[in-house]
Amino acid sequence: MFAVVLTVTALVAVAAKPPANAIANKSSSLASPSLEPGHKAGPPKPGRILDLDWKELLPEGERSHFTAVAPPPVHDYRGEGGPPAVQAQDFGVNKSLEGAIVRLPGFIVPLEAVKSGDVGEFLLVPYFGSCIHVPPPPPNQIVYVHTGKRAGIESIYDAYWITGKLHLQTKTTRLGATAYELSAEKIEVYKY
Repeated sequence: MFAVVLTVTALVAVAAKPPANAIANKSSSLASPSLEPGHKAGPPKPGRILDLDWKELLPEGERSHFTAVAPPPVHDYRGEGGPPAVQAQDFGVNKSLEGAIVRLPGFIVPLEAVKSGDVGEFLLVPYFGSCIHVPPPPPNQIVYVHTGKRAGIESIYDAYWITGKLHLQTKTTRLGATAYELSAEKIEVYKY
């Protein structure tokens, strides 16, 4: 079994401190950003942008068990010095999303050192704070995103809408395994 973790150090590489609004609105960082009430996804239509919710990345039979809340931190008797949390290995995907143009909200975890807020590839995750003591989401709840060129982000403490073409593609990075790949065409701050 291959243990992978999302580390706080990868998050700290982008910003030294959270913006004031991230501290004031702690509850927004606990659950994944969601779509407007009344949202209905349905099968993708050619040429149309499909707004996705994270549960729609799961196979239909698994959606009833979905929770948008991050799991609690895992500490053993060693506290912060304990072993890293292990990523559950669930690669089950929603096959109807292959090749769809989608828009998905989430949090950015850079895969490279970031200078001045520019990223070229990153993991998109449903909740903020995936780190050494919080188990990373399973691969079917992490999307590997590449931009083709470096794109600027304001803060990793904010949620973003990522728009682009989605593929069913597994990838293993040093921070976690993914079951989806997204070629990002647009990155915009998510408004709560």
